[in-house]
Amino acid sequence: MKRKLFPAFSLIILLSMLAGCLQLQPRFLPHHVGLEEEFQTGKYVPKIKNFFIVLDTSSSMSVSYAGKSGGEDSKLTVAKDFISHMNNTMPAMDVNGVIQTFGRGIEMPMQQTEIVYGRSAYSRSGLEESLNSINFLAEGNSPAGLAIRETGDTIGSIEGTNAVIFISDGEHLEGDPLAKVRDLEIRYGDWTCFYTVWIGNNPEGGLFMDKLAEEMDCGLSISVDKIASDVDMVNFVKQVFLTTDADSDRDGVPDSLDKCPGTPVGVEVDESGCPRIAQMDSDGDGVFDSVDECIGTPIGAIVDDRGCWVVKGVQFDYKKWNVNPQFNSNLDNIEDILKKNSSLNIRIEGHTDDVGSAKYNIDLSGKRAQAIKDYLVGKGIEQSRITTKGFGYSQPIADNDTPKGRSLNRRAEIIPVK
Repeated sequence: MKRKLFPAFSLIILLSMLAGCLQLQPRFLPHHVGLEEEFQTGKYVPKIKNFFIVLDTSSSMSVSYAGKSGGEDSKLTVAKDFISHMNNTMPAMDVNGVIQTFGRGIEMPMQQTEIVYGRSAYSRSGLEESLNSINFLAEGNSPAGLAIRETGDTIGSIEGTNAVIFISDGEHLEGDPLAKVRDLEIRYGDWTCFYTVWIGNNPEGGLFMDKLAEEMDCGLSISVDKIASDVDMVNFVKQVFLTTDADSDRDGVPDSLDKCPGTPVGVEVDESGCPRIAQMDSDGDGVFDSVDECIGTPIGAIVDDRGCWVVKGVQFDYKKWNVNPQFNSNLDNIEDILKKNSSLNIRIEGHTDDVGSAKYNIDLSGKRAQAIKDYLVGKGIEQSRITTKGFGYSQPIADNDTPKGRSLNRRAEIIPVK
């Protein structure tokens, strides 16, 4: 009798062990905590346009979580439960979402990071379906710096305010994630917040997650146990995603009081959000002539706060001038305008920060301007329509004494030539 029962008993034990090893689907059932109704009645509006969930799926996340939210579950399972809880708390809103994982580097070295959701219009069911697809074992190294850098590259190619939610145990994170978050602050700090959610057993990992969040002016660091209840999750979702009143044109007047929505950047407004004096925008670039330093930009040109036609989002590697392939799409705006305006000629002007000698930076800025020209010529634009010039650091538009100022000074401008 015992010999007959033993195989069945062994099978039960084996199945139990396998179930404990696998990263199962999130356990949270849908939560209904009232945010949807408050959102639909207009009490809250989105304060971001894009959110990025950066999820650690490396080998350290396979360890059981010792915190209140864990039990016998792995840190990765707790992380997925957290995302599911957050997803079911968020109202249906017009934002875009991304889930990007990092890890699995030992078994799959060519897929150290992977986007499993988006970038797409947010839907609760769509995000949950993608979350359920993360059914592999947590394994491999932790290329956190690479994942954060790729998130930054995406932010540089899109419009709108952003929230980055970084979920990890904070252990053995590779690729200098501190430097990558610092770069996010320099490049996109005015419209990006960075939040860390710690799911770990080692307090040093929690301290490192705190340091990551401190690199950004906007954001916070929190332990998953602090947002386990419905009430705490509602407060977290409000803080990350929502506001009681938006200021869409950033003129300092909330939309609910703004009688002149869409005021161009830099225009002085009254308490109603309307320009204090009647102003013109002769080139239609969204910057009034009174503050436009580059009047006459062609229709459709992407301009900066000065009203000048700029090559938006293109970043160069340190001491290099070739255009990285992931930024090629950002040059399509220039190509499109040139093809629609066959008589339009342009000069591409390269500018740098003040790191290095004057001679070096003039040469570097010229090569970067030439790289953009080469790209456009490769797209069918006649060489004769484009000239280039490098100015080095002789024409700064911001303070070179700050990281953010140096970032603004490393730019390329497009000048229409008649």
